[in-house]
Amino acid sequence: MGTSRARALEYAYNLLTVPRVHMRVRLHQTQSGVSLLYENRLLTRVYLNRSGMTAAGAMADALGVKVPALGEYTEAVVSTGLLHRVLSLSTLDYRNPASFDLARYWLDEAESLRSSGSDS
Repeated sequence: MGTSRARALEYAYNLLTVPRVHMRVRLHQTQSGVSLLYENRLLTRVYLNRSGMTAAGAMADALGVKVPALGEYTEAVVSTGLLHRVLSLSTLDYRNPASFDLARYWLDEAESLRSSGSDS
């Protein structure tokens, strides 16, 4: 049995307690959804439904990569500050229209973090 999304997020948010500037994460698409991994450990997962794929697109945008094709992965080097925004984007319920406003805010922050290279 795989890691639950709740347990993965618990691990991920625990990682954020120690600031890091360079963390290599992997965005991987499988038949069930899109997963974000760090050192081969699951940080979060979104499923193959409308909300999940919207979240996957937002996560990829925040990371500065494209959503990988089925069976493929993409990698990004991120700070804990940027990772926090990506995790937050993965937890939004995109069936709620208000989520898009919050996502836009976090995506703007993520772009700013990527361009400045800072860890806020």
